[in-house]
Amino acid sequence: MNPLPRSAPFCVFCSVAAVLLAPLQSLAASPESEIGAPPEPVAAKPPAIPASASALASEIVALAYPTETREALFFATMDQTVVQMRSAIAPSLPSDDPGAIAILDEWIAEYTAQSKSVLRKHIPDIMAGMTEAYATIFTVEELVDILAFVRTPSGQRYFELSPAITGSKGFAEANQRYLDESMALVRPAQEELMKRLNEYMADKRAETTQPDT
Repeated sequence: MNPLPRSAPFCVFCSVAAVLLAPLQSLAASPESEIGAPPEPVAAKPPAIPASASALASEIVALAYPTETREALFFATMDQTVVQMRSAIAPSLPSDDPGAIAILDEWIAEYTAQSKSVLRKHIPDIMAGMTEAYATIFTVEELVDILAFVRTPSGQRYFELSPAITGSKGFAEANQRYLDESMALVRPAQEELMKRLNEYMADKRAETTQPDT
């Protein structure tokens, strides 16, 4: 059983998605944008979580991510992802221009520091959300089994060394190949998305400016 997901590719996907969605933020803020926001649906009240499930989930998360080490665990996973993202970005810069490479490394260091500061602030909420997810997704019997594993030395070792898995040679190389290919798709995908949105808005403006017959 893999109690808690550890996915560097998911982190990379988030980063790529952020790049893809960046133009949409400015598009949404533009006064010329005519894409109306749909009404927000009324959220259904979630079912009550049994107290026993909440207690088990809280203990699982507390043992898997001890307060004194959870920040380091999160940061280690982020560092591994950043290393692989740098390897994907660097080939787009001239290899014989150390100034450009220095700018990239400086930018990465600044962005990573800012990201860690933001992550540090949100870790308590992330832990609370993870606890709620465990209590909601798993049955009480399953939570008992997961907790039993987390309490073992092997369970503790698993969580302690999870960041090292994403940095291991085989995993890192496989993920790097995925990341290199994904990053190559970002710009054309972004351009195609903006093309479709611009065409849609142009058609919509044409419809609203047509004279009544």
